[in-house]
Amino acid sequence: MRLTHHYDRKYAHQDQVPAIAHVARPTDRFEMLVAIAARGAAGRYLEVGAGSGATLRALEPCYDELVGTELAPVRVEQLERLFAGQPKVRVLRHDLEAEPLGFADGHFDTVAMSAVIEHLVDPIRVLGELRRVLRPGGRLLIDTPNIAKWTRRIKLAAGFFPATASLDEGLLAYDRKTPTDLHDEGHLHYFTFRSLRRICLERAGFSAVEQHGYGRTFLSRRWPTMFSDVFLVAIK
Repeated sequence: MRLTHHYDRKYAHQDQVPAIAHVARPTDRFEMLVAIAARGAAGRYLEVGAGSGATLRALEPCYDELVGTELAPVRVEQLERLFAGQPKVRVLRHDLEAEPLGFADGHFDTVAMSAVIEHLVDPIRVLGELRRVLRPGGRLLIDTPNIAKWTRRIKLAAGFFPATASLDEGLLAYDRKTPTDLHDEGHLHYFTFRSLRRICLERAGFSAVEQHGYGRTFLSRRWPTMFSDVFLVAIK
């Protein structure tokens, strides 16, 4: 699979897993996920696309059971090494678009999906599957780039494609010299706070959606639709 090979190459040499602090005013998506997931935490937690495992590690004391899924075999191997000897954390290789999650309805209290939904071919169907494994009243945490962020609005107004995961209209990696292996790092869909909220409510069947902003400035929290990437909490 093209995407699997892309991630195997990209993450073949993982750097040291960063420590994610619990902070009152998150400045990036990792701090934001930990901050929201830790509030009222209890029971079972699922993270789709667990990446380096940094957020799972930060949340391990907050839940009774944690599950992290990953698509790429190299990521799964890294996560298994990271959590070896920690019985509360389970790691699964799983492609959510290829098969349902192997859990009963209502199994999890909290599900998280950070920097994943933009890569999915059919995000609406996946949201429905994540809703299925949530208990009534459970919450789904979603983070994704905000295509309506002010910097991207300016690029679009000037006639440039506002890439969300790379430079030079999706053709150049952040090191400013390496061509991207996939256009805009494989992002297939682009969302605003409003569009993703509507999808959760109108198509995926969630009962309520909260929106949150994060970043280094006051405006990121005060006016997230313009100055923050998208962070939503969808309630079943």
